[in-house]
Amino acid sequence: MKSIVANRNNQGPATSPGMLKRTSLEADRELAHIRKVVTAVRATSVPLPINVRYWRARLHELRIAYALLPVQVARLSALELDVENIAQEQVDVGTSDDRRVA
Repeated sequence: MKSIVANRNNQGPATSPGMLKRTSLEADRELAHIRKVVTAVRATSVPLPINVRYWRARLHELRIAYALLPVQVARLSALELDVENIAQEQVDVGTSDDRRVA
């Protein structure tokens, strides 16, 4: 997957060889935002906004483009699992009652 996230100095993708990764502080903001989305989806039983592929890509970008601390890696792994579980539930609901789930 080709990265489209530029690094802080606008010198190209953050995943290019020799490029510095984004900071763990920036990762905290991203993790907090995604956690809010996942929590809201779980609380309201509505589908993920946008599509699951987008959230998977965003989580993957966090894993490769940010200098994560061990606790952040654990949070990221938990979010990845949550997104996969939500995606599976959306597929199950969509196939079991013939409603289309975005």
